[in-house]
Amino acid sequence: MIRLLHLSDPHFGAADPAVAAAFIARASELSPDLTLLSGDLTMRARRGELAAARKFVDALPLPKLVIPGNHDIPGMNQLFDRFFRPFHRYRETFAHVSDPQYLENGIHVVSLNSTRAFGLYADWSEGRLGKSQLETMDQQFANAPPALRVVILHHPLLAPEGYGRAVVRPLPDLRASLSRSKVDLVLCGHFHRSHLQIFGKVQTWQSVISQAATVCSTRLQGEANGFHEISISGNLLEVARYRYGSGDFAVDAKFYFRRSETGWKDAAEE
Repeated sequence: MIRLLHLSDPHFGAADPAVAAAFIARASELSPDLTLLSGDLTMRARRGELAAARKFVDALPLPKLVIPGNHDIPGMNQLFDRFFRPFHRYRETFAHVSDPQYLENGIHVVSLNSTRAFGLYADWSEGRLGKSQLETMDQQFANAPPALRVVILHHPLLAPEGYGRAVVRPLPDLRASLSRSKVDLVLCGHFHRSHLQIFGKVQTWQSVISQAATVCSTRLQGEANGFHEISISGNLLEVARYRYGSGDFAVDAKFYFRRSETGWKDAAEE
């Protein structure tokens, strides 16, 4: 069995220290095979925020993989850093790369940095991917031995019903790459709302999407702080959704998916 912890959007600078501590305690008890954090560690990559986020990341169970989100680059009050070296502070604090890869113990994780400092569109917080990123992802999976295939990015692929914010773009190209590479699981965040669903076309390949709520931020979007524990055994994938309440995190729902020749299916619909 493979066990993953997926958390997102701690937003140090607007984080609740008690909730953060409760998560670290619960994560340590769960002892996952890999811990994955899908971005927005800070509010605006201020040095104090980065220091607090680094302390939190250092306490996460090993091994771990962390990527940036759109809040992990400087704001418009730091124009030089925003436009000319948007990931400089993040890389100084966490790693020399913002698109890490993990390939050990039957798990292959490829990260996609969907954050852009600016662009020819109105909302610069939106997620964007380039053609070269998707081509590199395809190559990384094609050249690797068989393993559980996981993609992690900050921006989501699915919008809850009635939700007005944009999902990552270009979504059709990303869908095609996920299908070509037969990706099992996609992890993301950004909306601060938990969402678990199958993604892809039935006749080609379908992946499981895990969009996590914010793990410890006070910037809630109609849902309590939470995270996902993902367990894979053979052709069965289980997601335990944890939510915070009364000083601790506890499972409030479980979701089950089963793998077939054309990818993953919702076991509840079989």
